[in-house]
Amino acid sequence: MIDTPYARLAAAATTTRAGECALSHLDLGAGEPLLLIHGGHGGWYHWMRNVEAFAAHARVIAPDLPGFGRSTTPQREFSLAVAADELFALLDRLGIGETDIAAFSFGACVAAQMAVQSPQRVRSLAIVNPAGMGPVSARLADGQASASRAAKAEGLVAGVRVSLAQIMLSDAALVTPGLCRVVADHVRATRVLTRPIARSNPTRGLLERVRAPVWLALGSRDPHQAHELEARASFIEALSTRHAAALYPAAHWLPFEAAGWFNENLGAFLTRVRGGRLAPPSNEPGFFR
Repeated sequence: MIDTPYARLAAAATTTRAGECALSHLDLGAGEPLLLIHGGHGGWYHWMRNVEAFAAHARVIAPDLPGFGRSTTPQREFSLAVAADELFALLDRLGIGETDIAAFSFGACVAAQMAVQSPQRVRSLAIVNPAGMGPVSARLADGQASASRAAKAEGLVAGVRVSLAQIMLSDAALVTPGLCRVVADHVRATRVLTRPIARSNPTRGLLERVRAPVWLALGSRDPHQAHELEARASFIEALSTRHAAALYPAAHWLPFEAAGWFNENLGAFLTRVRGGRLAPPSNEPGFFR
């Protein structure tokens, strides 16, 4: 299922020198820019079911973060500030000043850092199942332990299969051999540690300082979020009347599992931010609360 779109996008990826790093990235479409930031052990492939939908109406930049995928590793110790510096340097090279940002999982930590570090350059921020928001559930810890045991006993692909089935996706039909291979390749390619950063819970404090409109999308079946869905949604909405939250019955990798819903509703948020006519809400559950 994923082989054709992934191969098509991989063929379109290019590499641009940013600051310290050469960043592999997609640069597709034309119009208002949208920066997509992937999650931990990831790469632009986290957006493989979203990029082309948005590139039909916008200029989509989807990089591998420094130390991930085909991007080079920064000379400095990896941090949120280093990642933000490199992404801003990439945008500079591409001639992009202000941009909208959508970020998934650990990418939300980076995106929030960018919005605080250079608020004049971030017009809006959409965060999907963000890391760094607070304590994780026992169910998540159990899933991570099961994946680790499987990887040690049977190899990395087996561990990835368990992680996809227990944490990342609630639709078992999506956990295909092809997807497991793609994810395993990117796990092998990750050269920086993100979990210690996420476990310091930086995202909540950063979001309190973000001036741009924020859309929070939470998967109600995501073990990172499900134990305090309402609290996290309410936290975002209480920060500003321009913020909104949405819930959808998906697991952690919501942009992949619920691509149709996500593409439609992120598009509606961007339309609102950009001052256009808001598209009709989705008939599926979980649009703006």
